[in-house]
Amino acid sequence: MKKKCRLQLFNEECVSGIRRHFDDNSIDLIVTSPPYKELDGFSWTLIKNIALQCYRVLKNNSLCFVNFGHLAGYKSRPFQVAMEFKDAGFEWIDTITWVKNHYTPVQGNKRVNNLTEFIFKLAKGNNYSLDRLAIGVPYTDKSNIGRYNDKDLRCPGNAWFIPYKTIQRKEQKYHKDRFPVELPRRCIKLSGIPKGSFVLDPFGGSMTTGVACYELGMKFIGFEIDKNTFMIGKNRISKLGGNICKLQIG
Repeated sequence: MKKKCRLQLFNEECVSGIRRHFDDNSIDLIVTSPPYKELDGFSWTLIKNIALQCYRVLKNNSLCFVNFGHLAGYKSRPFQVAMEFKDAGFEWIDTITWVKNHYTPVQGNKRVNNLTEFIFKLAKGNNYSLDRLAIGVPYTDKSNIGRYNDKDLRCPGNAWFIPYKTIQRKEQKYHKDRFPVELPRRCIKLSGIPKGSFVLDPFGGSMTTGVACYELGMKFIGFEIDKNTFMIGKNRISKLGGNICKLQIG
């Protein structure tokens, strides 16, 4: 892996691609969102294998954030996915609930509308250090300033309200299962890694994690198997002025 290479994009299957391109203990942080449904490519074999590859390439004492949503007919799947990562060797440290402002209204009279997804915070080793105040929120009661620290900031906890931006044109919807840039941005900032660190997203989609990495001065490695989605992500990063030093199109 070239140390000066800032953006690397691969249009290929992530398990075999990561195995082929990256060494053990070479990645500083992983932020990703696997497919939730079989229609989108989900399988237990995929989850098992990518969990093993993520554990292999992640450096010791580093973090992995896995975003996974609810399924109406399979409520346990997000937690089973987290368990697959745990079985691969990770410690399951936190479960963050992402509260959204956007949802598709549910039909019928059996369920309420789902406004949340999960972000599982996993660790390889326990000698890491979070920067909670990097994503801190102001105190409601200002008398708390100085009681716990000298800043008007407190840890946001494990419930994150991250709204989607309003989409007014079709071309603004980069991916049907996209997440806001603020989601990977918070994960990266919370991890406390220094600028120039390598961040991997095995399921890059439209490269939202890559956008966050570019904004925060990180080096990004993204995989996406679907060529059309990959090109959307590649063009999205190129428009930011990102220097893509390695581009592999299948």
